[in-house]
Amino acid sequence: MPSGIKVREAMRKRVVTIAPGRTALEAAKLMRKEDIGSLVVVEGKKVIGIVTREDMNDKVAAKDLAASKLLVKRIMNSPVVSCAPDDDISDISHIMSKYGYERLPVIENGKLVGIIATREVVKVAPAAIEIFRQHFEEESAQETAKSESSDGDECERCGNFSENLQRIGDEWLCDSCREDEGIEE
Repeated sequence: MPSGIKVREAMRKRVVTIAPGRTALEAAKLMRKEDIGSLVVVEGKKVIGIVTREDMNDKVAAKDLAASKLLVKRIMNSPVVSCAPDDDISDISHIMSKYGYERLPVIENGKLVGIIATREVVKVAPAAIEIFRQHFEEESAQETAKSESSDGDECERCGNFSENLQRIGDEWLCDSCREDEGIEE
């Protein structure tokens, strides 16, 4: 049900960006300096991905990879899911909740005009808290069921069956997709 509140009313207009050829170390330092949880990855003026604190933890630190050598394009989430300034906050909260996104770039006429995070959504639409809570409970139940399964499952990237899935960021990936991402075991 629409809230009547538009993304433009809650989004942050200042967006910190990074090029895909920069290193994970540069990205981490920039996030720390700016005290932010994500960087939008741009090539020229085109948004091509997003890299988050969670990516730094899950895809770099937890794998003990050299952040000074690993490029942002190898750890960014792409294609990026975005929203428009005139989208309704309620619709955006459902998308964020369903797919587990904490931040969405806001794009208007092909141009990056802002970013919206769950905290901005909750500030303007407290009813969104219930949406996020329900999704969290469902996701926790699914994760528990998946982690207890020893029969394997489908890779969330390629759809192939694998008995050796590993959680990378917000996806369960097979050996091949982890190799494509440059993530070693």
